[in-house]
Amino acid sequence: MGDQVLDAARRCLLRNGGRKVTLAEVAREAGVSRPTVYRRFPDMAQIIRTLLTREVLGIVAAVTETTPLRTADLDAAMDQVVRVAAALRDDELVAALWREQREFMMPYVFDRLGTSQLGVLDILTDIVARGQDRGEVRDGDPKKMASMVLLIAQAAVQSRALVESILGDEWSIELHQALTSYLRPPDTLPPAS
Repeated sequence: MGDQVLDAARRCLLRNGGRKVTLAEVAREAGVSRPTVYRRFPDMAQIIRTLLTREVLGIVAAVTETTPLRTADLDAAMDQVVRVAAALRDDELVAALWREQREFMMPYVFDRLGTSQLGVLDILTDIVARGQDRGEVRDGDPKKMASMVLLIAQAAVQSRALVESILGDEWSIELHQALTSYLRPPDTLPPAS
């Protein structure tokens, strides 16, 4: 029943261009009663939070299906981080919510990490630690370094409009460079020109 409600909420939100929808609308779309929805989700905010978690982690899973992030070398792992960022930038639901429900989305930028962000942070921490074991990543606390990778990649998704006219399609090249340069040991970086 949970996926049925989340699928219905996704359809309602997209049909409304990301604008707010009611729990009653979602229940109707799912073909269930409001009390049935309330037994699983106390309010629309929880439905949207759960939907966003599913959406983001689904994107991560789809992008990393062929080469799991945890087993990739640093360049391949950062390629996949960039691909996840691109998929999130292009995701219809994420874009609609950023456009129409900024007040809902802002806490995940300024106040706290959400479930999907924590899931991605765990994956990134593992990537950093494995990269350190292989000598591809500089020394440091893997979780702190992974937090910065998450912050940089998240900023590339959320602040797209700010620099799109400057970076254009090359944003992904610049993001990859920023991430790998941040993580590589200093003695492996090319000399500054």
